[in-house]
Amino acid sequence: MSHNFIDRFCQQDSFVHRLDARVKILLVLVFLLVQVSTPPPHVHSFVVYAGLLLWATALARIPAGPVLGRAALVLPFSAFVALGLPFMHGGETVAVFGLHLSRSGLWLLFGATVKAMLAATAVILLMATTPFGRLLNALRHLGVPLFFIDILAMTQRYLSLLMGEATRLRRAAIARGYAPKWLPQSVIIGRLAGNLFLRSYERAERVYGAMRLRGYRGLLLSTPLGPLGRTE
Repeated sequence: MSHNFIDRFCQQDSFVHRLDARVKILLVLVFLLVQVSTPPPHVHSFVVYAGLLLWATALARIPAGPVLGRAALVLPFSAFVALGLPFMHGGETVAVFGLHLSRSGLWLLFGATVKAMLAATAVILLMATTPFGRLLNALRHLGVPLFFIDILAMTQRYLSLLMGEATRLRRAAIARGYAPKWLPQSVIIGRLAGNLFLRSYERAERVYGAMRLRGYRGLLLSTPLGPLGRTE
């Protein structure tokens, strides 16, 4: 998911945007637990879950197309992980294109892909309606360990910088004749990855030194929040 999409919509004004970030996080957690624990054959339940997400998206005045498009990026990974279930799972089989597949395995494959799609949509909707700083502050007040919150903050802040650094390394390699069409040329990918790691490590050292000079002692500053449930 791109930062431009998140930044463009998280500053809008709607009831969902004004809702307390802690409430939104808890609602998303409950939604994830409920839909993950739903048996795959209960298709009508997944239709209801999808309807709730679409209703929340419309209430937040966010186009459903970009949200669903970014959530669909998880489908190849979830489908790839669960792709072998129809072949390895036992029980009754059905014929699909001449292959005898397990009926229960097909249901598990369906459940894995649908649940991954619903979970990704819920998380994207949460991030698209809550500024990232407010989201981290809410996680802190909900008792999430500060170590994980600091990792999330640093990752969000410098991920785009690392992507830019990787793009510059790739352009420099292409300018020097790199064309990954032959197996020997693929060795350069390892060199580029090593170079990116060293540059990232050096940048992290400089950032940490600058933060220490500005008073960082292992705890990022946070703002106090009102009673749980108040709109922001």
